[in-house]
Amino acid sequence: METGKLFRHRVAGVMFGALSLAAVAPAAAADDLVGASRFDGQWHFSLTPYAWLPTIYNSASFNGPFGISGGVDTAMHTTPNDYLDDLSFAFMIAGEARKGDWSVFTDYIYMKLKAQDTGVRTVRGPGGAALPVADLGATMDLKSDVWTLAGSYTAWRRGASHLDVFAGTRYLYMNQTLDWSISGAAGLLPGRQRTLSASMNKWDVIAGVKGEVSLSDDDRVFMPYYLDIGSGSDNTTWQAMIALGYRYGWGDVTLALRNLSYDFTGRGEGIDTRFTGLALGATFHF
Repeated sequence: METGKLFRHRVAGVMFGALSLAAVAPAAAADDLVGASRFDGQWHFSLTPYAWLPTIYNSASFNGPFGISGGVDTAMHTTPNDYLDDLSFAFMIAGEARKGDWSVFTDYIYMKLKAQDTGVRTVRGPGGAALPVADLGATMDLKSDVWTLAGSYTAWRRGASHLDVFAGTRYLYMNQTLDWSISGAAGLLPGRQRTLSASMNKWDVIAGVKGEVSLSDDDRVFMPYYLDIGSGSDNTTWQAMIALGYRYGWGDVTLALRNLSYDFTGRGEGIDTRFTGLALGATFHF
């Protein structure tokens, strides 16, 4: 177990170390930089592997076992310092294809966490009333896939600075498994309960703006930004990002603050979640 934890910490360290080394690589001549040249009417492609270590705020409602069919409400708050020990796997990548003012971009996130400390907030009886129980400890396994795909048009541009408007879709798959223990009045529902699980597949329509602002005369230093909002049949979602980037001849390095949120309503068994934290990425142009 300790060997696995040490390995995951080392992998995370290697990822951030590699991206950090890219940030101090020798700079190229300004003529070699990909800035305003991406709007020359030719095809331009980019690929961005990145490491995002967000703080995760999550609330979930589970259909309860026999005898508490009203449901079980939980809340989880976990930070990178907490979940890196129990991170089974993570993969994050983004890409874009551009020709002139038109582009298509995508972003994919996969995370799988195990045994995150979770609080049981409410256990509801068949009639919906809260039962008098005490949380004796709970953990949750979390697996999520988030895929964004959209097409965009450059509505404004000055040099390397530009603003794109876009529309597209975002897919969410999330699975949570709760391992929980409670005690109740007069010995009601004592001890460890059987495992509960909840999963969700959602497609949402999104729209927003993205782009960058050049912060130096040679366009080396720039500020990317991104904002979208979206909705589905019974939820809303939004995502925002602001970053600081530096251009090299081989590509760009960016450090970003990013938030991704989902809010579900009208579901007896649902998940509301928010991911907020820093991301470090390297963009390769070709």
